[in-house]
Amino acid sequence: MATSITKFEDAFDYKIVRETVCNNTAVVNVNSEPGSIYSISLTNSTSSAAYFKFFDLAKVTMGQSVATLVFRVDASTTTVYNIPDGYPFNNISFACTLNQNPIDNTALTANNGATVDVKIVCS
Repeated sequence: MATSITKFEDAFDYKIVRETVCNNTAVVNVNSEPGSIYSISLTNSTSSAAYFKFFDLAKVTMGQSVATLVFRVDASTTTVYNIPDGYPFNNISFACTLNQNPIDNTALTANNGATVDVKIVCS
């Protein structure tokens, strides 16, 4: 996993959270303060549909914690979900799994290093 955060302090109050290898291991509490999510871009290079799970939790136990939001991204595609008014959160934690169920923790089918790349625009 390679999670990074890019801030636009001089121009905007927004930042981009990026995870280049999202899988069924939760990326936990990446933002240090409450805010709102305005856009989620998911690029799936795997051979199956994947489900992005957002958890508004500081600690996530995959297979037990219930996702707050679940977004689908089809195989070999990029899907962008825009939330114009923003979705408020206290914590940003997330993972990607093979199934839609909010507590699913099934690993993705990764062929030759295929992954889900996640970009989140938030405040």
